[in-house]
Amino acid sequence: MEISNNVNSDLIWDLDLLADRSKAQEFVLKFENKLCVFSGSVRQIYTNYSMHFPEDYNRNLVILPDPYAFHDTFSHIEEEAVTRTGFHIIPGELIKQKGMFMLIQPKDPEAPAKPIAMRKALEVLNKMRTETDPFLPILVKGDLKPFQDQIPCLHLHRLRLPLIHRASEFEKSELRRVIQTKMQDIAEL
Repeated sequence: MEISNNVNSDLIWDLDLLADRSKAQEFVLKFENKLCVFSGSVRQIYTNYSMHFPEDYNRNLVILPDPYAFHDTFSHIEEEAVTRTGFHIIPGELIKQKGMFMLIQPKDPEAPAKPIAMRKALEVLNKMRTETDPFLPILVKGDLKPFQDQIPCLHLHRLRLPLIHRASEFEKSELRRVIQTKMQDIAEL
């Protein structure tokens, strides 16, 4: 696989912090095309892409948007519209369970984060949001991290529709629809 030298650097994710690269690869591939990816440098969200780990890029994660699916790329997305959540997706093996779980911090900042099954976590997060500002999870460079220095996890960002000013209402509505449809696939993990 050949990658152009002027590739968007937001789409090359460094895996050096992850002790077990093969475990990280296996983990993150479960989310391929299930979570959209944001690139701040070009202000685009990719909903249709593939993940690769090429030798010539030190087996770092390279996200390649589908060049034939231009309709699956959303442009004019301000960086301010993509915000950190503090929520992490972890594999169930970490807590001796099957499936994927989300670590959600309780209202008390002193209390430890609580693992919640993915489907239930997404239901809770959707109830906490409004119709005009729904919970729309998204990934950015750096979201694949080590948890407790060994297990790979994904930090989630979220797209804030009210903070998008350069896209049309139709584009925002379509982006919302696509992300919410993909959330159903995430709930099944």
